[in-house]
Amino acid sequence: MKIVKKVLIGFGSLIIILVAVAIIVPIVFKDDIKAAIDKEIAKSINADVIFDADNFDLTVFRNFPNVTIEIKELGVFNHAPFEGTAFFVVQQIDIEVNLKDILFSDQLKLKGITLLKPQIDIRVLTDGTANYDITYPSTDTSTVESEPAKFSFGIDHWEIVNGALAYDDRSLPFSMLLSGLNHTGSGNFNEVSFDLTTHSVADSVTVTYDGVEYLTNKNAVVDAIIGISEDYSLYTFKDNTAKLNDFAMSFDGWFKMNENDFGMDINFKSPENTFKSILSLVPGMYTKDFDKIETKGDLSFSGFVKGTYSESQMPAFNLTLNVNDGMFKYPDLPTAISNINLDLLVDNKTGVIENTLVDIKKLHLDFGNNPVDARLLIENLKDYKLDGNIKATLNLAELGKMFPMEGLQMKGTYSVNANAKGVYDSLKKIIPAINASMSLSNGFVKSSEFPLPLEDLKFNATVQNTSGRMAETFIAVKNFGMLLDGEKVTAELLLQNLDDYTWDLKVNGSLDLEKITKIFPIEGMTLAGKVKANIQTNGKYSDVEASKYDRLPTSGTASMTGFTFNSSDLPYAVSVSSAEAIFDPKKIEVKNTQGTIGKSDFALNGAINNYIGYLFGPNETIKGTMNFKATLLDLNEFMTETEETTATDSASYGVIPVPSNIDFVLHSDIKTVKLMDFTLTEASGDVIVKDGVADLHGIKFNMLGGSFVVDGAYNTKDINHPKYDLALKINNLSIQQAASSFSIVQTYAPIAGLVNGNFTTDFNINGELGQDMAPKMNTIDAKGLIKVAQAALTQSKLVSGITSLTKLEDTQQVTLKDVIMSATINEGKLSVKPFDVKFGDYVTNISGSTGLDGSINYLLKMNVPAGKLGSELQGFINQNTGAKNSTSEIPISIALGGTYKDPKSTLLTQEQTAQVKEAITNVAEEKGQQAIEGALKGDKPEDIIGGLLGTKKDTSKVKADSASVKSDTTKTDLKQETQKVLQDKLQNLLKKKKN
Repeated sequence: MKIVKKVLIGFGSLIIILVAVAIIVPIVFKDDIKAAIDKEIAKSINADVIFDADNFDLTVFRNFPNVTIEIKELGVFNHAPFEGTAFFVVQQIDIEVNLKDILFSDQLKLKGITLLKPQIDIRVLTDGTANYDITYPSTDTSTVESEPAKFSFGIDHWEIVNGALAYDDRSLPFSMLLSGLNHTGSGNFNEVSFDLTTHSVADSVTVTYDGVEYLTNKNAVVDAIIGISEDYSLYTFKDNTAKLNDFAMSFDGWFKMNENDFGMDINFKSPENTFKSILSLVPGMYTKDFDKIETKGDLSFSGFVKGTYSESQMPAFNLTLNVNDGMFKYPDLPTAISNINLDLLVDNKTGVIENTLVDIKKLHLDFGNNPVDARLLIENLKDYKLDGNIKATLNLAELGKMFPMEGLQMKGTYSVNANAKGVYDSLKKIIPAINASMSLSNGFVKSSEFPLPLEDLKFNATVQNTSGRMAETFIAVKNFGMLLDGEKVTAELLLQNLDDYTWDLKVNGSLDLEKITKIFPIEGMTLAGKVKANIQTNGKYSDVEASKYDRLPTSGTASMTGFTFNSSDLPYAVSVSSAEAIFDPKKIEVKNTQGTIGKSDFALNGAINNYIGYLFGPNETIKGTMNFKATLLDLNEFMTETEETTATDSASYGVIPVPSNIDFVLHSDIKTVKLMDFTLTEASGDVIVKDGVADLHGIKFNMLGGSFVVDGAYNTKDINHPKYDLALKINNLSIQQAASSFSIVQTYAPIAGLVNGNFTTDFNINGELGQDMAPKMNTIDAKGLIKVAQAALTQSKLVSGITSLTKLEDTQQVTLKDVIMSATINEGKLSVKPFDVKFGDYVTNISGSTGLDGSINYLLKMNVPAGKLGSELQGFINQNTGAKNSTSEIPISIALGGTYKDPKSTLLTQEQTAQVKEAITNVAEEKGQQAIEGALKGDKPEDIIGGLLGTKKDTSKVKADSASVKSDTTKTDLKQETQKVLQDKLQNLLKKKKN
């Protein structure tokens, strides 16, 4: 009732503001009206009040002499913690005010309020916070002398037309839904004590408490006169009746709202004594033909609720229900349910819920010629000490007609005879002693939701427990059978020891999966195919928990034909044309299994181990060995989707995960494999899957015109950072194909795209893959040999740059023959050790590296006949050797730098200096010997020295072509170096001569 008070205060505040402003300012000032109302609402209402000034109207004609204020389409929406929730929405509010009071009185008396199609949603959170508490608390604590109220709430009447109320109080927890609510009432709330008179009708009432639905879609009519006093805290029930469907109940007493609890003393009873009234509360009974049901019998119903209700206390309560010689019969049924007798007592004398007694002293009824007898005594709700029994034989077809359930059709004879006595204590693992037997024969079940019926249902079952200990419970189900569209299934089950479930199960039969999924549809999935099985299994649940799966013997056979599987979560379909399996406790032997997965086909045979552990254990690994054959395996269909794609991508691939709970050896023989943009043929080898790693052993295949052999590992333990470690043997693969297909070649050896020829390699490589399955170039670590039998390179900037530097003719083509390159990739750099190629006719030795950024750093060494060099380079050689038109080979070194796209060729002068030094040393050896011979002949010393230094006058007067020799620092250094070498050489020679 505190809720009622707060709701009334909230509504009252809102209505008073609307009435006051609407009366003071007429229709002409609607915009000003809305602004004024918004301002006043903002002061006192902690919610968003949504309305339109154009939806205000004022008339004196509708309820003259009262003035009627009409407001259409108004809504109140809560703030946090109920933000976005519509607390109150109404199509129209009519408020009546006395015209005389407007004209001549200082007080305005509200004569009536009408709500047309209101929707009220009341919510209370577990901490007691309520969405109806929408008024701001007063911050003014000063005491002022109260003035007479200018508004009177003594309403003559109020009305709700076709409303809906939802009340959800999670602090109790309690919920109530009312729809089709029509209500009228009156009362003068200005009085200290007054009577509230109401009449309410609801088309549908649903009441739920603590998750249990006690009333479902019941029709309700309530007439009440309630005395309200003591500042809205005491409610006295004077003349009150409530009717649910056809069951009426009257109540009297009082209800008091105290500061910390609720006091009450309420008595209720049924004023009518007919059995038909309570029959209307049975689900499915109260229909439009309820009046046509023939009934008889007497009814008595009474009870009370007395005491205090608080967070820690319940009031005492009592309920008694007696039915004597009841009977009802549908007009279109040949038989009646008769001899209905019920004696029910629910009693709680202390208010402690655990002390509630439920005693069904007698329950008897006859379903035609089939009697039902039952009794049940539950002494408390703590250890549920009980004593009960039930014995019945039911004709399900008659039962379905007597209690029709829409869309459900049943047939068959069901019998039960059960006795139970003792206590139920889950902590102590104690249950009542039980002796029960059940059976079903000629069963038939069909639902409108399922197109096919279950036919020929039958079983015999017993439940035995003589001690009350859960470990000594025995449940047996024998002769179970059913027929689904001609497919028969039989089974037997022995289950015992509820402390450690011990079972022995046998199943034999066939199922049509398509028909099963029509009966039990699975959202986003379709299944088809026929499964036949004859399986027996037994064991203990403790062995499952202890992973002792060898103690769970399972045996039998199973086969499948015409199986198909489609799921909205998978982009491909799975089909199995045939499959056979033979079970034993350790393994499943798979035979003659053929099918397709998407575009791929497969044929399997082998063995699966630890399948029981895999099914029952949360961290168990399934093991096995399989022989896998296929004509096509399209791995692209199994790749996970990547998060990012570009507009130019024709396809988006992702990481292929390797399951961590699979330990399998897969012997494969596949004609064609599609992997990203590659097509592999004649693939064979072994794949060992274990701990999230796929180990490859002797994987052979043909691709891009070459043959491959792969050993190594593919690791997806960290799916975000998949790794690979491979040993590759490739034979006779096109160099250009490799450059266009493999990103590693494109990155580290882009020049390969211009080379015509094939290569063979023996290469070890490891690194990390990206989410698109492409290698991360900065993680590659590799080494190996690359063999090229015959290849040629033309039309490259690298070649033209060297030709331009050396001025050599016929060097526009580079040829490779019987070349072996030793290469490594590390820290983003490809390095190659020296190897020989031919620039035209000139043998050239190459070594160096290519960087991940495209940079190149190579050294080229070649021996060139001096006469073939350009004039500038030839003059340089002549100046420092004294030779002219020498026919000897001159070694030159060239640095190749820059980037692949913008190469830079440079003659290495320091390297050239060393080469010249070596040449001059050789010349000095020759001339030194000539000096010795001259000394022996008696030549003058100055002539000998002049000859060595090249300053001796020659009578032939060979003219030096001074124009071809440039006086630069490099040549001066070379000449000084030459003189020093010759002087040292001379001293050595002279020492030798002296000796």
